[in-house]
Amino acid sequence: MKSTAPPRAQAAGTPAAPTRSRQARDVDPAASIGVSLWVRLLESHNLMLGELRRRLADDCTLARFDLLANLEREDGQTPAALSRRMLVTAGNLTGLVDRAERDGVAERRPDPSDRRLSRVWLTEKGRQLVQSLLPTHAEHVSQLLSSLDAGERRELRRLLGKLRDSLHSRKQP
Repeated sequence: MKSTAPPRAQAAGTPAAPTRSRQARDVDPAASIGVSLWVRLLESHNLMLGELRRRLADDCTLARFDLLANLEREDGQTPAALSRRMLVTAGNLTGLVDRAERDGVAERRPDPSDRRLSRVWLTEKGRQLVQSLLPTHAEHVSQLLSSLDAGERRELRRLLGKLRDSLHSRKQP
């Protein structure tokens, strides 16, 4: 049942609580566009990841594919380097490498020049798996980006590269 009581009076000198539209007007337009871009990047990233995860599910998890693809690009990386490149915690990477070793697609070997380090290497089985998945993955990504024509894809790549380079240059040494 709706109340029929009149709205409470605001105390003299007390500013009114900003409404959503007033708050939106107070935001710097450049910041607002920046936030909108950030949200669109996140949404696009999440949608693409979800679809790639679904499409690769019969052959490999997306996390395992990422591990194998990183090793295909540069075999024999340390777990710390892989963790940084894959943007996963050391604990998550350890579990991922443990399962990859169990399944015979990767192996840890001691670093010959530093006994404190181990390195992760593809096995022949892992190399064959990732080489069979790379074209499939590339085709899926191409399909997901097919709503953009070739020129738009090149321009988006250029702009994202410019953004990435700018962000890299801001990193503290």
